[in-house]
Amino acid sequence: MQNENKLDKLFQKLVDNTISEKELDCLMELINSSDPDEVKHGILAKHWEEVKKGNLPIKKRIKGDSEVLLQKILYKIETIEKKKKAKTFFPHSNVRFWSGIAATLLLLAGVYFYNQNTVVNITEPIIIENDPNSGIITLQLENGDIETISETGERKITTSSGNLVASQQGNTLQYTSAEAQDKLVYNTLNIPHGRQFDLVLSDGTKVKLNSGSSIKYPVRFLQGQDRKVYLKGEAFFDVTRDKAHPFIVNAEEMNIKVLGTQFNLSFYPEDEDISTVLVEGAVVLYKEGADMNTNTSSQLVPGQRAAWNKVNNTMTIKEVDTNIYTAWKDGYLLFKASTFHSIRSKLERHFNITIEDRSGRLDNQVYTATFRNETIEEILEAFKEDTHFEYVHEGSKIIILDTNINLKKMPMKTN
Repeated sequence: MQNENKLDKLFQKLVDNTISEKELDCLMELINSSDPDEVKHGILAKHWEEVKKGNLPIKKRIKGDSEVLLQKILYKIETIEKKKKAKTFFPHSNVRFWSGIAATLLLLAGVYFYNQNTVVNITEPIIIENDPNSGIITLQLENGDIETISETGERKITTSSGNLVASQQGNTLQYTSAEAQDKLVYNTLNIPHGRQFDLVLSDGTKVKLNSGSSIKYPVRFLQGQDRKVYLKGEAFFDVTRDKAHPFIVNAEEMNIKVLGTQFNLSFYPEDEDISTVLVEGAVVLYKEGADMNTNTSSQLVPGQRAAWNKVNNTMTIKEVDTNIYTAWKDGYLLFKASTFHSIRSKLERHFNITIEDRSGRLDNQVYTATFRNETIEEILEAFKEDTHFEYVHEGSKIIILDTNINLKKMPMKTN
């Protein structure tokens, strides 16, 4: 009964557009831990009846807010499904169940109303399944079709009327601004571990995507509206200047707003920080939904890095060597006084492997090193010169063995 009351209150907050990030997390977890039949035929059914009657007091929610909420709900559902798939037994883990829940949640939230008070037809939302370990680059079109992209291929993407939307030449996908549009149409580009890819948006903005990244972006930006894209992973942006149409990158909780500049943004789900490093120009960072005219925003100057900690909701800004954070785009793996724990995740994404440290002693070891074109074995052998360990390479998995060898504490340096 207590859970039912809590669900009821959280559903109402969702409808009223007053639900916080933590409350949305709580709502999803309550649904996840409840009996699916009780959710569908109990609390959810009650609110669904109000939807059908058109009695929900939906407050104004602008289209941009709705799109962000849609992305957050689908992302949380995707996260729950992945966690469940890692378990040996999960009684109601299935995409159909969660798709139905998502459809109802989104309608309750007013996502498909767009400030109207009439209910429209709703279909099951498409959950973007970007498997970073697949080794396949994919492009998801607005209609849900998913196309496979070869890094050596050539193709043209056209509208139903035959007008050119984008063209691919090898490792670059470039969009055109030739055809005017009156609504935003999105594509999503997914880059797996072990790959990198270049994207040129319709305004000429260049985006270099690192391994294990996804970016959702309009096929064409609209006149009079901000140029907003959504990133999960890491990318280097070289933004075309357009003072009348600010460029905004959303990384779940954070927005990075620029006019024309170069910066690196790293936002991997497994990392604690959302990292923004400014190379040139100027950027303003602010939380999703915050008023930029208040003291809730932070501005960077070239040579600075802003790290938003997702755990404790704090921002730190400091001067850095930008090359450390941007070397990847030129094919380098550059580590400066980095712990093996942080290095390991970068190596896993770069080589599409997993590294298991059974020794339990390497995570806090600190290394300074630069690599380019070396194999994973050559990199590990270089690390072994400083702190000896033994490992085996089995397929796509590296296992660092548990030995009794004492590790050194000095950082290593390689050319």
